[in-house]
Amino acid sequence: MKKLDEIMELMADEMADFKSSLESLEDLSNKLHKTSVPLSTEVLEKHLNSFLKIQKQKENARTGNLELILSKLERAYILPKSLARLLLSILLALLISFSYLTYKLIESQNENRELNKLLSKEISIHKGNNTPE
Repeated sequence: MKKLDEIMELMADEMADFKSSLESLEDLSNKLHKTSVPLSTEVLEKHLNSFLKIQKQKENARTGNLELILSKLERAYILPKSLARLLLSILLALLISFSYLTYKLIESQNENRELNKLLSKEISIHKGNNTPE
């Protein structure tokens, strides 16, 4: 009998716990039914619009920076102007010296031909041929 009393007491405790759990579930269910979820998306749209505005500002800033870089690249020189002038001066000096040396070479070849003709005449005169070629 003692055991039966203990079992009954345990069952009564379990029933009381179960009842309190059911009551708390009912309270939560009532709160859930009373709470209404707004179907409006105004808050979400406001956040999205502000985000899009910030993104557009950032994109405009990036576009401005890229245009600035592009304009600077278009005005940039591969060689500085002073270096280009120096290079052109050196090339001009080389061209002039090459032309002068070519002229002197042709002139010396002409002189050599004339000397060869004179020498051949002199040799033929010394050998006894008085007929010039």
